[in-house]
Amino acid sequence: MDDVVADWHTAAQDFLKMRWNKDNERIPQEDWDRIKNDSHFYRNLPLKPGAHELVEFCRNAVASGLANDLFFLTALPHDYSMPHAASDKVWWAHEHFPGITVFLGPFSHDKWRHCKTGDILIDDRTSNCTEWTRAGGHAHIYRTWEACRPWLEQTLNPMPEL
Repeated sequence: MDDVVADWHTAAQDFLKMRWNKDNERIPQEDWDRIKNDSHFYRNLPLKPGAHELVEFCRNAVASGLANDLFFLTALPHDYSMPHAASDKVWWAHEHFPGITVFLGPFSHDKWRHCKTGDILIDDRTSNCTEWTRAGGHAHIYRTWEACRPWLEQTLNPMPEL
């Protein structure tokens, strides 16, 4: 969910009043500690641009039989430092996208354990996508809906072999 449909990065930058490139830098620990002081940080994340379009595309893929199911797979902070994160993520998802089940990793490095052969993961972390692919699934490193859509269309509706 984070940085695919929920705009964690922008919310964190606004909260901290600082900017960093999430692709090249990790948030410094002292700044992450400041975010953790907002115990309901995940409950109030803004939508990521393109979130509704992505989810609607996926809902339509399920409705038309191109996909079997749709759910959110999200992770908790690895240090158990935000006890409301799990319930806040579920509340957030049900507020913005009613009817979509939320599964917890529980941690980012555990997401691959949910993969069955052929399953699709759209995630902002390269490591999660790599592990998912190794487990037999298809994965896309998410940056924008515009960049994801062609990959998703091809993955769900590949050209028949001649």
